[in-house]
Amino acid sequence: MSATIHCIVDTLAEAGYMSEFGLSLFLETNGRRILFDTGAGDTLIPNAARMGLDLNSATDIVLSHGHYDHTGGLVELDQPPRTPVYVGRGIMEPCWSLHDDGTKHRITMPPESQSVLAKCQVHEIDAFTGIYPGIFLTGPIPRESGEDCGGHFFSDEACTTPNLIPEEQALLLNSGVLITGCCHAGIINTVEAYRKARPDIAIRTIIGGLHLRHASEERLGRTAAYLASLGLERLILMHCTGENAVEYLRSRLACEVATLPVGRSMTL
Repeated sequence: MSATIHCIVDTLAEAGYMSEFGLSLFLETNGRRILFDTGAGDTLIPNAARMGLDLNSATDIVLSHGHYDHTGGLVELDQPPRTPVYVGRGIMEPCWSLHDDGTKHRITMPPESQSVLAKCQVHEIDAFTGIYPGIFLTGPIPRESGEDCGGHFFSDEACTTPNLIPEEQALLLNSGVLITGCCHAGIINTVEAYRKARPDIAIRTIIGGLHLRHASEERLGRTAAYLASLGLERLILMHCTGENAVEYLRSRLACEVATLPVGRSMTL
């Protein structure tokens, strides 16, 4: 089953396109047109229009998790979107990030997007689920590997109650393509979660964010070793992966390691 992926929102952009800290992909596969995440909201519509993509033609919307940089663009779509929206349980719960310098940022889904989502045809995914033939959502991703997943996230503004982003999910195609949003649970946990449900699907391509921007040398090394063990053909790194991590993984993996800026499409 072939798939074509169009990058609409990312931190990197081709000339003539707008960039932002966010992610949105448009996936065409097996007769479905899936909008995967919606970015922060400022660049979704103008970039899609320049690419000649009609977002109103989407047959499905998948939200990887609730952070503003993946859900802010909901308000830019038809309100409410007429297409089914697949989310993880708790996607509208509050979330703050705490940086090493002590600054805090509210990264919850924007209230305007929450209002739109409340009017949508929402399908809550709470386990590995096939949503169409050959198209699956991982559901919640257990953190069992012990890997450093990076970042400090909390459910309260005082940053006293940890938030492990339990609503996070990834999308899997039976052709061996895994699409991630931020991979807050870690790529090892993410891959192992789907392997438990579908050990028959050999992963060949990973595309999306891996949240390695501030990763330690130890974490980068462990991630590289695990990815090398998968025998990947392609690793397409986006959004929150970080330039340093892209170069690190490119220097240590035998597979193709690339980026997919806004305005570019790829057939897998």
